[in-house]
Amino acid sequence: MTTIKKVLVTVALLALASVSQAQLAGKNVVLIHGFRASDIENKPGNSQLQNLANSYWSAYWNKSSRAEAVLYWSSADRITGGIKDDIRNQLNGLANAGTCSNGCVFVTHSTGDLVTRYALRNLGAWGLSNKIKVLAVLDFAGAGGGTEIADVAVGVSEGQGWVNSAQRSAIRTFLGFTPERGKLGVLTDLQPSRARNIATSSSSVPRLRFVGTGWQYGGATKPFLPGMDDSVVPLHSACGASSIGAYDTCNRNVANNGVLKTVSKSPSGIWYNYFPVIMGEKTNHGGTINTSTGSEFTTVKNNFTRNGITVDLSTRTEKKWWSNGKQVRWVRFNGNWGSQYNLSRVVYETLNN
Repeated sequence: MTTIKKVLVTVALLALASVSQAQLAGKNVVLIHGFRASDIENKPGNSQLQNLANSYWSAYWNKSSRAEAVLYWSSADRITGGIKDDIRNQLNGLANAGTCSNGCVFVTHSTGDLVTRYALRNLGAWGLSNKIKVLAVLDFAGAGGGTEIADVAVGVSEGQGWVNSAQRSAIRTFLGFTPERGKLGVLTDLQPSRARNIATSSSSVPRLRFVGTGWQYGGATKPFLPGMDDSVVPLHSACGASSIGAYDTCNRNVANNGVLKTVSKSPSGIWYNYFPVIMGEKTNHGGTINTSTGSEFTTVKNNFTRNGITVDLSTRTEKKWWSNGKQVRWVRFNGNWGSQYNLSRVVYETLNN
């Protein structure tokens, strides 16, 4: 990053900090966006990245002064390359502005989970551990454990023999174009075998996970993802499972639709300090952070506090006509079922109570 760009980042962050107080649970909120396929096809210039990041969050989180800062990076870059440089310089700007001196809550979506995990592991090496205090990270549709869609994309780009027309079609539907060899950017890092070897140390910061299993892209991507998924990220990644698997839930005692029963295809372990909180049966990848409604939510872990962030979702447990006599636990919000609201609103307002 040039000196001029560093100065502009610092000035922008200082100005933002001086005019707003966007907080969650009394702490400043920092947004870190996810994967943008368009970056790979047409790499944006540095001057465009901030506007693209702001737009990424525009449906909910970057409205009504909910965020103090929106960090940017390009999906055309790699985690340990250009992405690292962009994020490190912006975190330096936050440090100079004192934005996180009293603690921040980071909110991520999709690949932002992996970007944040790498950044948090390296705060000390960057000389920022005493200046950037992150109390908790809210991960929506977190791709920190990778996604098999990235494996397919790599195969398509390299023309591997096992690639078939359905895989090519799925990748074109997901990306909007057919990827070229050597021009995959962060998709290379999102292959599960690679993603799970980036920033492997235990998280000292609580990671609260919000997960969906809905349909997107007309279901074209689902055949290539193991177990349940949100059409981009499988549950082994979104839940924070310590091992790759074809899972149907984040916890063996509750199904993704809220039915309280034993689910055999469930993670045997979750990464240390990772807490799956909500599953939305009909919430798709984009729906975790936009204003989509229509999905009921069930809780995985509820009624707990970490670093001053309290999760205390209201729920009701009862039998449904379709549940074969089993109890179903769904979230209640503002006196109604959660399906009347978008997931991000339920989370934001609950944590702000």
